[in-house]
Amino acid sequence: MAHRFRIFITSTLVILTLVCIGARKSSSQENSWQRIAPLGESFTVLMPTRAVETSRRIPLNDKDSVPERVYYSLAGGKRYMVVSFVKTSPDRVLALSSFDNFMRGIEQSFKGGEKEISKSLTFDRELSFEGGLGRQYQVRLGEYPGTARFLGTDTAFYALMVIGAEENNADALRFLNSFAPGAPNSNNDSSGVIAATVLTAISPTAGPERSDDKSPPEPWPQRVAPISGGVLNGRAIRLAQPEYPAAARRNHESGRIEVQIIIDEFGNVIKAEASDGPPSLRKAAVAAAWASRFTPTRLMGQPVKVSGSIIYNFIAQ
Repeated sequence: MAHRFRIFITSTLVILTLVCIGARKSSSQENSWQRIAPLGESFTVLMPTRAVETSRRIPLNDKDSVPERVYYSLAGGKRYMVVSFVKTSPDRVLALSSFDNFMRGIEQSFKGGEKEISKSLTFDRELSFEGGLGRQYQVRLGEYPGTARFLGTDTAFYALMVIGAEENNADALRFLNSFAPGAPNSNNDSSGVIAATVLTAISPTAGPERSDDKSPPEPWPQRVAPISGGVLNGRAIRLAQPEYPAAARRNHESGRIEVQIIIDEFGNVIKAEASDGPPSLRKAAVAAAWASRFTPTRLMGQPVKVSGSIIYNFIAQ
């Protein structure tokens, strides 16, 4: 009898332990959700992990293709993403001039563009959206099902998607139902978003741009190529000055160094390489280029990467 009682107690403790572990895991997953408010954007939404910001080129018809910021989170085998589009006039971008035109452009974007995977977008229902107009669609990207909501306000259009989840998935609904338009956020500390270039620099092997066969695909995978900006000295917020190398100074070496750079959407230098000038002065010029900061560049209202050069002149004394 005592032996049976010990077995019963042991089994009960194991069950209670497993329940507690499951509860802690559930609580941890619950607490990982956070509301993001991207800098400069006029919305908030819940994400299961800290969101990553990247840039993608989104075709809206045979004519218009716009660079946009995409905010996404990968969690539990699902891709959560939100994209905002600035409303504009018909003469600038017809697809962004009205909600009906926007939806025609979105539907067209699923028919054209990349053909590496099959894509489909099927209308589900009209949505009752307090801030404006809304529609829900069922999405399929290759083998992955998903749900998408497209919303329109007086000043912007929004695309929200969860790829890798069925329509009634609880986490997908939590994300989609949490979206709320509001005033533009001007505080980067409260954004809850990290830039893809920053994350890649911290951990190159785990960066968000790295392909991962286990992650659901993107509907619009085309990256935004940097636009050409020419000589960028005059657009610097902070143009760091290079230190004159001691050996080059002693030898009265001088010259013009041209450093080719790429600036990200936030004005940070993400690539720098000297392309011309005396070899003894190049390292100092490149170091100064990395320490410089530039005014962000916008194309159709959206920030984009810029390629160009910085010119440094070393004059021997």
